[in-house]
Amino acid sequence: MRQRQTTKSKLSTSPVKNSSTNVTPEEDASVKQINTCTEQISEKMLRLQPKHQKVNESLRAIRSQGVRLLGPGSKISQNSKAKLIALYQTAQKQCVSEHSTIMQLLDNIKAVRQLRLKQRMADKLSRGSLMILLAQHAATLPLYVGYIEGHPPPLVGAIPRLTSEPINIGHFVAAFIEDIWILGEVKAHLTTPAGLKYSIRDIDDEVEEEGMVGSSSSHNNTEKNLTVASNRVIPLPHYRADPRRHAHALFPKGAIVLALYPQTTCFYKGIVETPPSGPNDDYLIAFEDSTFSTGYSPTLPVPQFYVLTFRDVSAPAISTYFSKNRRKTLSPENTEETSSSST
Repeated sequence: MRQRQTTKSKLSTSPVKNSSTNVTPEEDASVKQINTCTEQISEKMLRLQPKHQKVNESLRAIRSQGVRLLGPGSKISQNSKAKLIALYQTAQKQCVSEHSTIMQLLDNIKAVRQLRLKQRMADKLSRGSLMILLAQHAATLPLYVGYIEGHPPPLVGAIPRLTSEPINIGHFVAAFIEDIWILGEVKAHLTTPAGLKYSIRDIDDEVEEEGMVGSSSSHNNTEKNLTVASNRVIPLPHYRADPRRHAHALFPKGAIVLALYPQTTCFYKGIVETPPSGPNDDYLIAFEDSTFSTGYSPTLPVPQFYVLTFRDVSAPAISTYFSKNRRKTLSPENTEETSSSST
């Protein structure tokens, strides 16, 4: 059940490099961008500690003044009240300054994460390596850090994007192609008389097959992109939602969703059995499967990054699709190997 055709030889769990050792201009630019962002991260880390110390000093001053001025039977003069207000204003400014530096730091880390993913995806990967990479990418999805007031924006956790906003180039999506929701990457926006469409690269097409690992065949440097209507493309989240602060940005128990089936690059209809209880926890999803008496499979863990709002376009059930033997998963042996490598 659910085992796809695999190679007889043991799958490699390390990315396969192209035979050419020449660095392309794009690769060189990517390395420079990563180095620049890394330098900015180091510089901001050095600036952050003094800012944090100033915040703590301001809070201690407020606490000290408060104990003295707000004790039992004490009366606050206008002068003392003005001093206390000034201390609060100073602490607020220092908190805002620290918060600004932290947000800039997180933006730099996010940029490095995206650049390194792009580097890895540029190489031909074995299936085991691809599964590890996708798991790592989901685990390191940035956690949304917002203000005390207000609500998370679109693409935080389960919050869908605004339909008027196009999906960014380079973003991961679920795309409905050949009767199945697949994991893809937006490569271009296409304006047509019928409306906006997207050029999508199927992530699964980048996998090395048996007898091709380490090869330098001409197709290694070409991409096969597919044109997909906008109503058949769903963007993956930009951020994880923290259940302790933004539980409303998560799918609740019993919600019908599209979720990436573990060790595949396909999304299937499922039901949320258990939402994440912490920011690093996965959903537990029961996938629709007629081979089980309940109509659903046993629950499986799926990261927030790969759980989306369900959209009905008459996709087949998981058992029907796997019987067609058109897309691959890892064998049990290689699934265990991938799981151990990712931990």
